[in-house]
Amino acid sequence: MPEFVSVPVPVDRVQEVYELLSRETIRSSSERQSASLDRANTWSEPLIDRMYVESSSAMRRILHAIAEASPGWVTTTDIATASGLTPRQVVASLGPFEKRVRGRYAMNGWPFEARQFVDAGIFKYSMSPETADRIVTLASHVRQREEGTA
Repeated sequence: MPEFVSVPVPVDRVQEVYELLSRETIRSSSERQSASLDRANTWSEPLIDRMYVESSSAMRRILHAIAEASPGWVTTTDIATASGLTPRQVVASLGPFEKRVRGRYAMNGWPFEARQFVDAGIFKYSMSPETADRIVTLASHVRQREEGTA
């Protein structure tokens, strides 16, 4: 079940908030679904490398958690557990990541797949074996570099 937060909103603006939330949910869901189906828009190895290097520490841990579980599917909670983040932090990292993917890298979808399981109220994520191997390799290089300078 999804988590909820209370946000104070002036009464005369509640309808606007509902409209915004409704529009965003439909747009995000349909974009993720169409991005998963768009095989022509593939991530090259240099672009994966760039994306990983330019990612925050939290996003790197999320990518690594998905890569380690691939080709299986993982939930937000699984990713949170594996990456040492909370489920809320995982979700909060994906929004800016999606904007960066579209704006900076001109890609229509993430370097991994996302599927919504409406009945269970969850998303599950998976990554191709090639992308997963590259992410694991990059994570190893970063870890070795950090240990060498520590």
